[in-house]
Amino acid sequence: MEVTIQLTDDNGKKTLVKVDKIKFQKMIFLFNTLEEGWTIKKKSDSYYLLKNHEGKKEVFLESYLSTFMQDVLDINKILL
Repeated sequence: MEVTIQLTDDNGKKTLVKVDKIKFQKMIFLFNTLEEGWTIKKKSDSYYLLKNHEGKKEVFLESYLSTFMQDVLDINKILL
């Protein structure tokens, strides 16, 4: 499945771009994660998310990860 996005350049020319659904979800996830103050590093095919927790390392429960994923996959954060 693909997502179609209409882009308009500075001259008003419109272009349709098709993006794979999974790639589009990754774009939303990464954008919103950065907006929430996280640092993202990529090594090979893995993404590492880092956020300052007053110099402490924290381990998050699966329930937090579920909430985090719902929050950062919200496309409305990009559109509003």
